[in-house]
Amino acid sequence: MRFIKQIDDFLEKIEKILAVFLFSGLALLVTFNILSRHLFDYSFEKIFETAPVFVLWLALVGSSLALKKRRHIKVEFLLRYCPATFSCYSNYAVSLFGMAVTGVLFYSSLQFVSNEVQIFGNKGLFSVIFPIFFALSLFRYFTWIVYDIYKR
Repeated sequence: MRFIKQIDDFLEKIEKILAVFLFSGLALLVTFNILSRHLFDYSFEKIFETAPVFVLWLALVGSSLALKKRRHIKVEFLLRYCPATFSCYSNYAVSLFGMAVTGVLFYSSLQFVSNEVQIFGNKGLFSVIFPIFFALSLFRYFTWIVYDIYKR
């Protein structure tokens, strides 16, 4: 249990550092491009190409961090009126379903990255965030089950 928590905490630190780096890089690149366009009448096309990649990566890293804290979107209206044991078992069901879905999406995203690399070459490697995100999500759902079992 402690080893899994250490891995989870280590991944959280890496994700936080990556989120700060991505946000800072995005803000600097876009600001630089705006200034160069207004001051020198020149805009960099590469910045226009990489800014959406930064936004995508930032969104998925942030989503992974929210999933770790269990702060993602949940519908718990009915669980308020159910007994505690039902709520506990529903958490197991949600975690198992999340593991199944993210496992399938992880496999599919590996195929997607392979296709992107074949089509776009090295630029296709930007899509590697998808399998990373789905693998992290799968791990996070697994840790939910482990944490809930350990609490009991």
